[in-house]
Amino acid sequence: MNGMEVETIQQMLAIVTLLLGALLIGIIFNAYRIVRQPTLLIFIYGLFTLVVGITFADLVSVFTPDDFTIAWSAIFSHVVVIIGLCVMAYGIMRG
Repeated sequence: MNGMEVETIQQMLAIVTLLLGALLIGIIFNAYRIVRQPTLLIFIYGLFTLVVGITFADLVSVFTPDDFTIAWSAIFSHVVVIIGLCVMAYGIMRG
């Protein structure tokens, strides 16, 4: 496989990850509507941030061929993933 095929596979997997994350968020939101517990809502916010952070760098590479933008989007993606994990941990610790 050459580099272009690997990049295409990464982009397709990013789209699949985004769709599955949206499905999971929808399922958890339906559970939130039943129990109305704020901890679950905070967990959903963290999960949304995590899914966006995971897929951000790959989705930017779909729309922008610029190497500088792709490099900074990877850094931004990691920062967003860390923030999402912290929000999810806060939601769980808040209990």
